[in-house]
Amino acid sequence: QLANALYPLIETVEPFEAGLERYGRSYQEGWQRMMAQKLGFSSFDPETDEALISDLLSILTMAETDMTIFFRRLSRVSAEGRDPSALGDDALMAPLMEAYYVPGQLTPSLRILTGRWLRRYLDRLARENIPQAVRRRRMNTVNPKYVLRNYMAQMAIDQAEAGDYTRIHELLDLLRHPYDTQPGQERFARKRPDWARNRPGCSMLSCSS
Repeated sequence: QLANALYPLIETVEPFEAGLERYGRSYQEGWQRMMAQKLGFSSFDPETDEALISDLLSILTMAETDMTIFFRRLSRVSAEGRDPSALGDDALMAPLMEAYYVPGQLTPSLRILTGRWLRRYLDRLARENIPQAVRRRRMNTVNPKYVLRNYMAQMAIDQAEAGDYTRIHELLDLLRHPYDTQPGQERFARKRPDWARNRPGCSMLSCSS
């Protein structure tokens, strides 16, 4: 339909349609490759990974979660040579708890769902037989520790409007190396503080921001 609408401009529809198909295929392959890297896989396996990723994204919508922290902390989830099925849900989720804004949203049923997913995830990792230290290092090169959160940007803007550009320079230095642990900057790797939840410019930004 889009190609037909643009016919007066492009005259020949077939190359345009072929381009759209090529773009869609390239985008899908890029998405799959990116998610495989974020999860610590060597490559995307369509037989298992499509469902694994889809189920994870569904689970993550069930409780308010800081995605940056979640994926960064996921590298710490490990069975440590034990059978994942023998580990309880709370033990598996322990490295991820810092990512959740409202622990009360982690209902018993959601904990069960998350635990089941983590066991599937660990089973998938076991097929690759990658040492935990190597996997963690690999995941930490694609899952940033620091991102420019809305509240951080707003604080820098507020200070700059008052003539103080210190925070802008501090954030600029920080974000030059978003994947590396930087001593003294741990506060920038934490979740959005409660005071910023509903403050204009801190919770979400408009298009014009």
